[in-house]
Amino acid sequence: AVDAAAARLAAARQAADRALTGYFINARTDVFFNAAADTHDERLLDDVLTRARAYAQAGADGLFVPGLQSPSLIRALTAASPLPVNIMRVAETPTLAELASYGVARISHGPYPYLQAMKALAAVVRQGG
Repeated sequence: AVDAAAARLAAARQAADRALTGYFINARTDVFFNAAADTHDERLLDDVLTRARAYAQAGADGLFVPGLQSPSLIRALTAASPLPVNIMRVAETPTLAELASYGVARISHGPYPYLQAMKALAAVVRQGG
């Protein structure tokens, strides 16, 4: 799976380099996103780092790791990753300042602001507004 993803990234990098200037490829891995939080450990981190190295070699510019919330694992990832690390922030994730201090390069809020806005809009509509 890692080799196939790296091959797709390499093809995207080649196409982007031919057609565009400065195109940023943010490679995503759902290793932590797809695992229960109580299973997040160094074994999963090693899997993510294997992917990060393959994706960097394929030409990715960043590594997006949604689902990772553990401060110690985030720090270990940013210290060892060959790519800038991007994290999705949810309620259980460290603060923006903490993430920045851990070396996180980019913070995504994913769909949560949109979902909260739709929840508020639905409440207004239910109240007859």
